[in-house]
Amino acid sequence: MNPHRRGTAIDLFCGAGGISLGLQNAGFEVLLGSDIDSACAATYQENFPKHAFWSGDIQDLSLQRIRALTGLHKGELDLLIGGPPCQGFSSIGARRQSDPRNRLLFEFLRIASHLRPRCIAIENVPGLAALADGAVLRDIASSFSELGYSLRLAELLAAQYGVPQMRWRMVFLGFRNDLGVPPGLGFPRPTHGRRGIGELVPNCTVGQEDAAGFLRVRDAISDLPPIVAGEESSHYGGPPEGDYQRTMRKGLRTELYNHYAPRLSPQNLRRLAALRPGQDWRDLPRHLLPGSMRRAKLKDHTRRYSRMTWDGVPRSIITRFRDPKSGEYTHPEQHRTISIREAARIQSFPDSFRFFGNNSQQYNQVGNAVPARLAEAVGREIIACLTGKATHCVPNAFSRRPAMVQRTIGMMQKVLAFG
Repeated sequence: MNPHRRGTAIDLFCGAGGISLGLQNAGFEVLLGSDIDSACAATYQENFPKHAFWSGDIQDLSLQRIRALTGLHKGELDLLIGGPPCQGFSSIGARRQSDPRNRLLFEFLRIASHLRPRCIAIENVPGLAALADGAVLRDIASSFSELGYSLRLAELLAAQYGVPQMRWRMVFLGFRNDLGVPPGLGFPRPTHGRRGIGELVPNCTVGQEDAAGFLRVRDAISDLPPIVAGEESSHYGGPPEGDYQRTMRKGLRTELYNHYAPRLSPQNLRRLAALRPGQDWRDLPRHLLPGSMRRAKLKDHTRRYSRMTWDGVPRSIITRFRDPKSGEYTHPEQHRTISIREAARIQSFPDSFRFFGNNSQQYNQVGNAVPARLAEAVGREIIACLTGKATHCVPNAFSRRPAMVQRTIGMMQKVLAFG
């Protein structure tokens, strides 16, 4: 890759465009986005009017069509990235190519084999590594090896890269073998907190010392105007209150988009009114509890009906953030769940990024997105690797997870068997 030109990228299964936005901010020229969802397509095309877009089944996205949309020839692309579902891709028993989840991953790999990009990246949930006792992991490794790519993987925490959210993603990176990118390179050094990659573990409590430096709820959304459930505000109510908020509001004056709070039932409104910051369903009067939860143990469902605190780090945004029983998505002060814009802020989408479709479609777009700042950090390090200027080496991305280390060893053994 010429160090004096921008990297090129194609973003498959792009959703609303969190990865594309991050890559663009990292210096990539995103040549093409693709997703089958019509609402995602509308959002993507409105926010990236200069990007080519393919809306349809990835099975119908041929090399000829990609060439027509991008002008690329084999071996010219720098990065092919996407998040195809991988849960059905397992070597336990027969591989079922008819499984639709398998088909999407196979289609991603088909396009990779045709384009031969310098780097391939797949993102998914951390739980993928444990499926079928690591069989899915080993199958993905074998596929990368068969295509001629050296694979490395890590679990990245978005909060360590300036995203106000405890969101984990499993990232697979494959550099084309002829590039000679050494093992351990490709993942960015964390910029927030005191720990490195692999020193914090998904689904385990992060202590106050390790979370020092992470962005908080207050940093993310305290400047957004008050609204009630079922209503929307289209103008800011005051100035930004910190660097993150100033960055999120860049380019806007008073206009505000997607600051809509989901409508809630009268019963749910009464429940939220009874909760103080940091409290959850266990603090509700018994007569306000749903019937199914009156028999629940206190150790169960610990985040249902949980109200945020201003000084807490937001939990991972999911598509059901509209529903207070889904987790810690109730505003610290107002009797409602967070708005679409507040969830987008927590996902590090700037306020100028507008979401389209009905409210339900917008919830899904925000909840399914990869945080833009996390994608930007990964994109910058990939460019550094491709230009011979890598900034960070991760010799062991799973230093606190012995079982994961064993799975990784098993994965590499299978790769070597194909070599």
